[in-house]
Amino acid sequence: MPSDLKQQIEKELVRNAETDASNITVEVQGSKVILRGLVHSYAERKAAEEAAWSAPGVSEVDNQIVISLL
Repeated sequence: MPSDLKQQIEKELVRNAETDASNITVEVQGSKVILRGLVHSYAERKAAEEAAWSAPGVSEVDNQIVISLL
């Protein structure tokens, strides 16, 4: 179910020490995941994407996260 998938990805983002999950939103459309928000580095953006891919059933990740250097 999309809500279960969303919760699983959000939990993984919180668990991941590389990401500040408070600035990332997760949207699920079937097996597609859309990530939006602001992070402070490319590594943080990549870690969020990897968290989304780690969830079972994900077939596509649209990473719209923006890197803010401020």
